[in-house]
Amino acid sequence: MRYADLHIHSTCSDGTLAPEAIVRIAVEAGVGAISVTDHDAVEGTLRAEPLARAAGLLYVHGVEIDTLWEGRDVHVLAYGADFENARLMGIIREARACMDAMSDRLLARMRADFPALDAAEYADFQRDVSLGGWKLLHYLMEKGVTRAMTEGMRFYAQYGVTYAQAGFRPVSEVTAAIRAAGGKAVLAHPGVTLARAENFPRALCRLADEGVDGVECYYPEHSREVEQICLSLCARRGLLVTAGSDCHGAFQKTHIGQTKTPMDKVSLELLARA
Repeated sequence: MRYADLHIHSTCSDGTLAPEAIVRIAVEAGVGAISVTDHDAVEGTLRAEPLARAAGLLYVHGVEIDTLWEGRDVHVLAYGADFENARLMGIIREARACMDAMSDRLLARMRADFPALDAAEYADFQRDVSLGGWKLLHYLMEKGVTRAMTEGMRFYAQYGVTYAQAGFRPVSEVTAAIRAAGGKAVLAHPGVTLARAENFPRALCRLADEGVDGVECYYPEHSREVEQICLSLCARRGLLVTAGSDCHGAFQKTHIGQTKTPMDKVSLELLARA
C-alpha cells in the first residue's frame, strides 16, 4: 500500500529539503503520490515534477497561497493550475511580496528596541536555505536577538504586524483565479485555520462557500472529529478530498507521508486532471 502526501515544502520557500531530497524520502517512506506546495512560490514544484515522475511517483504540481478571510490568514492549495497564467502568477507573486513586506515592517518597528538591527544590512543579508524558515528569522539569529529561528515568530504579534493588514487577496478572488487557470483550489488544514472558531462545522461550511474545490481532510494536527467533519462536508458537496503532511523538513516536526493516507482515500484522479 502506498500513501499520498500532497502538501510538502522545499528549500524554495521555508522547508529544509531540496526537491531532490523530497522525492528520495517519499520513495523511501512508501509514498506514491506527492505535491511540493511551497508558500507563494512555484519554483520548487516545477523542479520536483520531472524528478518525481522519473522515480515512478504520481505528481501533482501545486503551490500554497496566502489569502484573507474574515481577518484570518487562510492557506489555499492550488493544484494542477497553469503556472504561465498571468493573473494567477500575479497573485502568487503579490502574496510573496506581502509576506516579505511584513518582515520589513517588523524589522522597522523592532529597531527602536534592538539598535543592532539595520535595514540596509538586512536587505543584503542572505539566508542559508538548508535551515528552513524565512529571511528575517535567520537575520534575528545572526544579530543575536534570538537563539532559535522559531523564537523570532513571536515578534510579529508583539509588534502588531498582522496577516489581516498584510494586503492578501480574499479567498474567493484567489480560488476564482486558480479555477480560471485550469486548477483546483483546496482549503489547507482547516482544523488549524479555524482552530479558534466558535462553531467549527459552521465556519468550515462558510469558508467552503468561497469557491474551494476541495478540503485537506487528512492532516497531522487534525483530530479524528475534525477529519470526519471535513470528510462529511466533501461527501455532501462533492468536493475533493486531499491529504498532506505539511512537511518542512527539519524546520518543523512533521515528516513526509506522516498521515499514512492510502492513495485510494484521496481524489488523485481528479487532481491529476486539474
